[in-house]
Amino acid sequence: SLVGRFSALYDVYEHVLNWALRHRKKILASTFGVFAASLSLYFFIGTELLPVMDVGQFTVYIRAPSGTRVEKTEELISKVEETVREEIPPSELKMLISNIGVLYDWPAAYTPNSSPGDAFIEVQLSSKRKKSAQEYVQLLRGVFVEQFPGIGFAFNTGGLMTTALNFGLPSPINIQVEGRDMKTAHGIALEVKEVVRGVPGAADVRVQQNLDYPQIDIDIDRIKAAYLGITQENIVKNIVTALNSSINFSPAFWIDYVTGNHYFVGAQYLEEDINSMETLDNIPITSSVQKEPILLKNIAKFERITAPVEVGHLNIRRVIDVYANVFGRDVGSVARDIEKRLKKLHLPEGYSVNMRGEVSSMRESFKGFGFGMILAVILVYLALVAQFRSFLDPFIVMLAVPLGLMGVLWMLSITGTTLNVQSFMGTIMMVGIVVANSVLMVEFANRLWREGSPVREAIITAAKVRVRPILMTSLVTILALTPLALRASANMPLARAVIGGLIVSTFLTLVLVPVLYILLKREKGAKT
Repeated sequence: SLVGRFSALYDVYEHVLNWALRHRKKILASTFGVFAASLSLYFFIGTELLPVMDVGQFTVYIRAPSGTRVEKTEELISKVEETVREEIPPSELKMLISNIGVLYDWPAAYTPNSSPGDAFIEVQLSSKRKKSAQEYVQLLRGVFVEQFPGIGFAFNTGGLMTTALNFGLPSPINIQVEGRDMKTAHGIALEVKEVVRGVPGAADVRVQQNLDYPQIDIDIDRIKAAYLGITQENIVKNIVTALNSSINFSPAFWIDYVTGNHYFVGAQYLEEDINSMETLDNIPITSSVQKEPILLKNIAKFERITAPVEVGHLNIRRVIDVYANVFGRDVGSVARDIEKRLKKLHLPEGYSVNMRGEVSSMRESFKGFGFGMILAVILVYLALVAQFRSFLDPFIVMLAVPLGLMGVLWMLSITGTTLNVQSFMGTIMMVGIVVANSVLMVEFANRLWREGSPVREAIITAAKVRVRPILMTSLVTILALTPLALRASANMPLARAVIGGLIVSTFLTLVLVPVLYILLKREKGAKT
């Protein structure tokens, strides 16, 4: 019967408890030895800000060679889309949206594209997919390299939460090269890129800011222009009008009174008329003083040069960004390997290389959680001091905390789960549960002791009486979290941390708390 089974459980527990109390010093020494050894697992458990999740979507970033015209980029993206549809079955591909080039206006602030040769594709998978977003990304990495040589590809499998915590960066690892001269900084960034590419687990390594965008430098003969009554402003506005539109500096509107729609009105060349350097040579320049048009080639010289595609800044200083994704390893270990190799770089004076992005956020979060856990333990201890009116009894109760941490480390190590925000939250939750279990036993033992029972008899009786509620509380929590621990979800690390901490702390608390109780009470001179 059920009653008989519980009675047998009590008998086994009493036998184990009596044996432990006879060998209490050995038990304590071996337990804390195992705990000290378990702490070394921390250095073998991977770390990341958030666990890798299959959010059912991913982004493909495409970069054609600098100077690629937007219509050529459009042709390229059409081929890339075809490849995506070939590799992902129609039943698993729900939506595919492409964004090509950049509009040199306010919308430029809201797109990762920085030139007509840049594009990104948003791919959304169906709920009936047979492969995760990460698996499809790894498949497409190999396919794109074979089919599109010379084209840069990068991927982002993080969801909205990951993007927000990563400050909108497209990759978890962001290495920034700071320095005054962009060419020097860019050279350092290329060295950093090669270093990162050699680190196992690093993928999609690229330098964000390129300096090779084709550009035409127009050198104005200012003296000749001044004799002709033409200013620099006149020249710029005439060039912009021809190659773009006059609405950029002189916007005008026309309203259709039938529909109510308004339209920009401006002067510009036909697109097919802008087809060679001769078009630039023959742009007519006029001004309010010089009514007769003067050809641009008569007052200017032209030189083909290269220029930055985009310029990044951090706290006013110019930076070059090196991005890298992670595949097959955790972010923390890849970042540590990168930092070790970067220390060997010889940087010119005035230049620095710094790791930012998700790695920086992860480390700050871990420091915050570590401080929060220490603060929580201190506050719980002070609350127990007020409850027990003793500094010793709360210390016995708080023994459950290191035992729980040991269980967390072992569980994460065995299951291959990383240390992240979720697992830290689970650890904090676990602390509250295991402390409550210890309070049940110590509080009841103190009551029996104050009523006149010897310390040994009081703690044995308390342990036998409280073993059932302690086991039931822990068992219910473990069973409730088991589905989350087995299912790949954002809360999986949290559930595993709580389960691991409870399994170890529950059984060890039932033995070690009585052992420590007798040792410390005896030292106070209590009757045993």
